Amino acid sequence: MKKATQAWLEFAHRDLEAAKLLAENEYVSNAVLLHSQQCVEKCLKALLEESGIPVPHIHNVVKLAALLEEEGKILVSLDEEELDLVDAVYIDTRHPTGLGLLPSGFPTKEDARAMLRIAEKLYEETSKCLSG
Repeated sequence: MKKATQAWLEFAHRDLEAAKLLAENEYVSNAVLLHSQQCVEKCLKALLEESGIPVPHIHNVVKLAALLEEEGKILVSLDEEELDLVDAVYIDTRHPTGLGLLPSGFPTKEDARAMLRIAEKLYEETSKCLSG
């Protein structure tokens, strides 16, 4: 595994661990969403790096996953709905635009757990892909 790939994966793991630590506190559910989004983004960037695809300076996970698919390198198991959800929370969890962090308002503990499951799934898949 390339050194840069290892760095992306380590940062993804740290975001995942932060999300897990915060997941039980509903008051900081937006932080769980943010760290989960960051984990997904960094996993995709690790896969791009290892595949020799230039890693763009973007945060859009739909576009990052599409780059992997376009190159025919690695297909991620996240479906379009999951990728769209991850993208939807990126800006909204970082900035209080309109005071509704999700279309329904502040994220709930259930919203946080759902996003965390997506991040955990992709992190496990990425780790397995890169180690084998």
